Amino acid sequence: MSSGASSAADAATLGQAQPLAVRLIGRGSLAGALVVLLIALAYAVVLPRVAIAVSAPSAPQRVDIGGGATVAVSEDWSQASSAAGTLTLTQGGAQLVITAPRASTTPPAVRIDALARSWLASSADPNSVATTPKGFTTDAGDDAATVVVQEATQTGEAWVVSDGTQEVVAALTSPTASWDAASASAQALIRTLVLPRAVG
Repeated sequence: MSSGASSAADAATLGQAQPLAVRLIGRGSLAGALVVLLIALAYAVVLPRVAIAVSAPSAPQRVDIGGGATVAVSEDWSQASSAAGTLTLTQGGAQLVITAPRASTTPPAVRIDALARSWLASSADPNSVATTPKGFTTDAGDDAATVVVQEATQTGEAWVVSDGTQEVVAALTSPTASWDAASASAQALIRTLVLPRAVG
C-alpha cells in the first residue's frame, strides 16, 4: 500500500468516533484497566450502599409523654399541640392521644372493657360495634390490652398499658379508609411504651 493510502486510512481511523473509555485511558493500558475496574466496583458496590443509607428511614425518636413515661415515635407520626398530661400525634387523618401515667391497680383487660363500653355509649353511631379485647405485652414487659370500635365513618382503637401500679391509656381515631396502616403503626408505637420504674 502506498504511503498516501496509508495516511488516508490513518486519517479515517482518527476521524471515527471512539468510546469514551478508550479516549480517556487509551488502549491496552494497565492503569486504564484499573480505572475501569474501580468505576465498575463503584457502580456495583458503593453506589447501592449509599442509596440504601440515604433512603433508610430515620430511627424512632424517644418522646416523653409526661410522668416519666416515654414512647419511640417513628417519622410517619407528627407531634401536634397537646393538652397537659397528654401526647398527641397525627398521621394523615389519624390522631393518636396518649395520656401520662396515673396510679391504678386495675388489670388492663378489665380497664379496656370498661373503656369500650364507655366509647360505645357515647358514640353518635347507633350501629357502632367493638371487637373482643386482646391482650399483649409491651417491649418493656408490661401487660397491655387493646380494643377496636368501628363506626360508620371512622374507626377507633384504645390501649391500656399497666405495670400493676400505674397505667397509660391511648386512643386512636382514623377514617376507615386509612385505618389499617394507622392502626398497625400505632400498635407498634404503643409496644415501645416505657413506664417510669419505682426507685428503691
